Amino acid sequence: MTEPDLVHGAWTRQSASIGGGPRFETQRVVWLQAGTCYADLRVPFRPAAAARCFTGRSGWEGERYRWTHHLDLEGDAPAADDVGDLGWEDGALVERGMWPTGAVAVAYEERWIPLPGPRMPYLALEAPGCSLVRVGDHALTVTDRRPDGGPFSACYRVLDGGHWQIVAAIGEGASLPDPNSAPSRWSVVHRGLDDSVRA
Repeated sequence: MTEPDLVHGAWTRQSASIGGGPRFETQRVVWLQAGTCYADLRVPFRPAAAARCFTGRSGWEGERYRWTHHLDLEGDAPAADDVGDLGWEDGALVERGMWPTGAVAVAYEERWIPLPGPRMPYLALEAPGCSLVRVGDHALTVTDRRPDGGPFSACYRVLDGGHWQIVAAIGEGASLPDPNSAPSRWSVVHRGLDDSVRA
């Protein structure tokens, strides 16, 4: 049993900036972190733009934070890890790092704020090509069926009145299980009802 760090929770991105430029936001971005498991969905406000989604494991490496991509919409092979510096500023969790853009890396900053509601209970499930992360009233399910000729799908849901309501989905996301209907063969990585993270 270990105490969760401040990254554990349900987050939305408030803004991003690139190369020291002005802050902006062009997407609905949700990041759920339950113990060492995370899921991230980015759906553009403009339908013509491309969505992004990735899941995997993450954690501190000294003073830096590393996200390893196990499932990634941008490719059927795991993408390069994301590594950034995290810190609190004006009530936001601020992430800073470098984005590789061809031959040159560009500095970026992302500002994250908590989504409304409790951080408990939490749940992280995994299976081959599948991931489900729940934090309080927020849940994100992701499946990658491309190796079998299927789609990459994701569904972000919010618990409302005892029912999981779909807020955003890509691919065949609307058909993915919510935390109450996940297959029993999906392995529990983390589950808890209080402020401790259990493997």
